[in-house]
Amino acid sequence: MGGSVRRGSYGTAAAVLLSLLALSLQAPPAGAAGNTASAPGVTPNSIEVGLITELTGPAASQAVHIPDGFKARIDAQNAKGGVFGRKITFIVEDDQTSPAGNQTASQAELAKGVFAIDNNSALTFGSAQAMAAQGIPVVGGGYDGPEWSQPAYPNMFSTSYSQFTSHPRYSIDPTLIKKAGGHRFAIVGYGISPSSSLAATDTATSLKEAGFEVPYLNTSLSFGTTAVTPIALQMKAANVDSLSAPIDANTELAIIEAGTQTGITWKYVSLATGYGQTWLDNAAAVAGTQGDYFGAGQVPVELHTPATIAEQAAFKKYAHFSGVPAFDWTEGWTSADLLIKGLQVAGRNPTRASFIKNLRKVTNWDSGGLLPAPAVNFEHYQTPSPTRCGYTVKLVGHKFVPTSTKPACVHLVTGA
Repeated sequence: MGGSVRRGSYGTAAAVLLSLLALSLQAPPAGAAGNTASAPGVTPNSIEVGLITELTGPAASQAVHIPDGFKARIDAQNAKGGVFGRKITFIVEDDQTSPAGNQTASQAELAKGVFAIDNNSALTFGSAQAMAAQGIPVVGGGYDGPEWSQPAYPNMFSTSYSQFTSHPRYSIDPTLIKKAGGHRFAIVGYGISPSSSLAATDTATSLKEAGFEVPYLNTSLSFGTTAVTPIALQMKAANVDSLSAPIDANTELAIIEAGTQTGITWKYVSLATGYGQTWLDNAAAVAGTQGDYFGAGQVPVELHTPATIAEQAAFKKYAHFSGVPAFDWTEGWTSADLLIKGLQVAGRNPTRASFIKNLRKVTNWDSGGLLPAPAVNFEHYQTPSPTRCGYTVKLVGHKFVPTSTKPACVHLVTGA
């Protein structure tokens, strides 16, 4: 009988312990006290968001590390307890480098119950109207089209809206061009991308105003194309000596190489993308672009600022990457940081409406110092910034060398 009692006591104790354990697993962590399931994707302990980018298709090579950069920033935040005690989880969808695919990916994210979406794609415009109609918070790079700064899309927040997405026209700083001896420009852009084609057209106008010639302008390139020999021959016939290319790195390199093969002697080359470890790891790219200039989407890591040191430490810890972050790494990181900012200002129990309303009041976001001044002002998102600032690096040997320790700024052309 004594044995029975002991077995019964042990059984009761075990049941109590299991019940307590179950309760402890269900209970929110200390930082989550007062949390409720306030919106789709939100529980007392977690919040699920979506990430859309080009995992396949012609833009995939440029976006391959966006999920890695995004995850590193999310992991770093979760290591600090998340946001209001909620850990952030995310779902990735592929838009296949297609506007229709982007809309399909967005609807798939919503069907899975995400709270907000980081739509970090050159084809985000494919789903913009549907997401605005449903009041879904959307963050992203804003490098696809002008909708990010239009009044019909108050739900959309770009990491660089004041500089690129409304497509105001800015002046050209001629210093580096004149130093390199450039004079006759070829300028190219992608036909499917309003961001690329408008940037090419605006750059051509500003270069002409600065005293340079633009005998070749082509804004109808196929996205991600590397079949550029006919284009290079046209450039050669136009007797160009310089190139400005607001396009992806694979097309940039193909044009430079094909131009060289046709006999063009490049004096000045300015590339919108390419800065990063991927370019440095490509022997042909390094050999073919010595002395060329690259726009950096963030403060160059070569400057070793507190922001870049923290970013690289997180990449090393959470993504096992210790190289120079290219466009995709930067986009993944900064867009995740913007999404986190939106969750922080949305309140302890966020709704989609509170995310949009309160992030719109933020006037000085710069991704923790990773982006150059001026900081993004989401309150005046329809007003172009009076200045556009950024960093430029020059490829020297196997290293990118910043042309200045401070960002260079150009000015809005009034009435453009």
